[in-house]
Amino acid sequence: MMRQSHVTIAQAAPQMLRALASAAKPKPLTTVSQWADRFRILSSKGSGEPGRWSTDRTPYLREIMDCLSTTSPVQRVVMMTGAQIGKTEVGLNWIGYVMEHAPAPMLVVTPTLEVRKRWVRQRLDPLLNETPILRNIADARSKRDAGNSEDMKDFPGGMLVLGGANSPASLASMPIRFVLCDEVDRFPWEVGQEGDPLGLIDERTKTFPRRKVLLVSTPTVKGLSRIETEYNASDMREYHVPCPHCGELQVLRWRHDDGSHGLIHIESTGEVFYACRHCGGQIHDHHKPAMLAAGRWIPRHPDRKVRGYHLNGLYAPIGLGFTWAELWRDWLLAYQDTSNLKRFINTTLGEVWEEQGDSIDDMALLARLEDYPKRPPITAITAGVDVQKDRLEASIVGWGEGEEAWLLDHIIIGGDTARPEVWEELDEALVDARVHRAGIDSGYNTSMVYAFVEKRRWCVALKGVTGMGRPLVEDERRRRQRLRQRRKKGIAPEPVGVDQGKAIIYARLKITEPGHGYVHFPRHPAFDDEYFAQLAAEKLVTKAKRGRPFQEWIQTRSRNEALDCFNYALATHRLYTATAGKALTAPAVPPAEPATQEAAPAPLPDNPQAHLSELIKQRRNKRHGR
Repeated sequence: MMRQSHVTIAQAAPQMLRALASAAKPKPLTTVSQWADRFRILSSKGSGEPGRWSTDRTPYLREIMDCLSTTSPVQRVVMMTGAQIGKTEVGLNWIGYVMEHAPAPMLVVTPTLEVRKRWVRQRLDPLLNETPILRNIADARSKRDAGNSEDMKDFPGGMLVLGGANSPASLASMPIRFVLCDEVDRFPWEVGQEGDPLGLIDERTKTFPRRKVLLVSTPTVKGLSRIETEYNASDMREYHVPCPHCGELQVLRWRHDDGSHGLIHIESTGEVFYACRHCGGQIHDHHKPAMLAAGRWIPRHPDRKVRGYHLNGLYAPIGLGFTWAELWRDWLLAYQDTSNLKRFINTTLGEVWEEQGDSIDDMALLARLEDYPKRPPITAITAGVDVQKDRLEASIVGWGEGEEAWLLDHIIIGGDTARPEVWEELDEALVDARVHRAGIDSGYNTSMVYAFVEKRRWCVALKGVTGMGRPLVEDERRRRQRLRQRRKKGIAPEPVGVDQGKAIIYARLKITEPGHGYVHFPRHPAFDDEYFAQLAAEKLVTKAKRGRPFQEWIQTRSRNEALDCFNYALATHRLYTATAGKALTAPAVPPAEPATQEAAPAPLPDNPQAHLSELIKQRRNKRHGR
């Protein structure tokens, strides 16, 4: 028995050694595209062609996926594309590659926690359930409930953290090596008190020298699009394909720089084809498979380290997206409706939507900074206050004859506006500025605004009302009628037609000579490039809906507090002087403390702007113990 046992062990030893050697042998170097071609199975829930994945079907995705491989030195990849191009599948293939081939901590961020739930159900779960090699990993993991929660999927050697860009908690704490951000143009610009979510995400990857971040999105509005900003900072790659007739490489574009369309439509036959920019030859849908296979990505800025890829719907393979004839019909339907046209530009062409309309050049306004005279012809001072969650912003404006405006200061008071300390500091600032009337937006933290104006006879709550037909302020007859009806209901905020106010301000910013309506800006630290960018942050555009034109103000950048504050200051001045030229003797509701707040501010100083700056400096030093 002993001899037979020894023989059995001796016979089994080579097999055991081979198994041990196989287990110790490192995995062969594999790219994401190779992994996907070998293992990925597409689900019928999210693919028009369920079954085994083939990168040859979408050859333009090969380089993008391979940048995400562990063998690539690329750390940041940006994809700005249209729909039906395959950008989502790139991210899913990368997730599968990491889980099976290169386990490490990985973070997936969607715009919100609500979107995260749908993304897991519609994208992640089919990936794990339909791909056998991942299903085995998922089955082993699912037995450990603690590692399979709503916001985290555990797998051998790593974990998949699922976060929402609107949740600071889901973006904080643990270090992450790989990050996938999906639809970044839907991310908020600030997350609570934490700031920019992309900044928080980048912080989490700092400890990994071989980190990788993939940013994916269809773009939105020019100037407000995160993915456009990221793409413009990259090497800006475009996919060049050869003409089947002359062989010249070119980018397929919907509209060329000279305004001509890439697609040509023959009305008599209904035929749609792409015209080669070099030889004029007709390129048809059936040419696309060979063209895509022979195409290559060419960067505009090869010296930049960030990889950026842009692709539009013209590249969609046959059967996976619209044909060129279908795209042309969609264009014809969208062309007469602004909202549909915007959708077409963003999701089909993968381009930002640029509004056309009345706007202001913020850099030109910087050139208007001036040194004020010792005694500017100011007869009244008003303040417009904008209320945010974490700060109050106020523009102090002096007014002369014909509403000639002299900007005196733009004050930012940081702090939680639900707490009284911030409002106490605002009170000090307005008193120091010798403001005659202050108008405060009551759209946020309404109860704090009402409490503030109730105790100050010279302050009034404002409520912005949109609509091009709404006047900046009501005429006196209508105003008094409204106040009589609302007197018993507590505070009655003054309605402000903000759209008309913006139109007035922008028209006056175009006045080039001092005098009636001219707006002056002082050489003062408060009036920097950020202030003027906020002042010029909106544009009046003409849109169409069902063939009927209408005008609308749209933001061209994320912050516009300077414009809002100036608007409120102008509206307050109109309320102060009223349409008949009479001063308002009281705000909408009698003050709670008329004995202490009844008196008007002290007379104007000789140099109000310098006086205000000095008082604010003294008050800040006092507050900080200096």
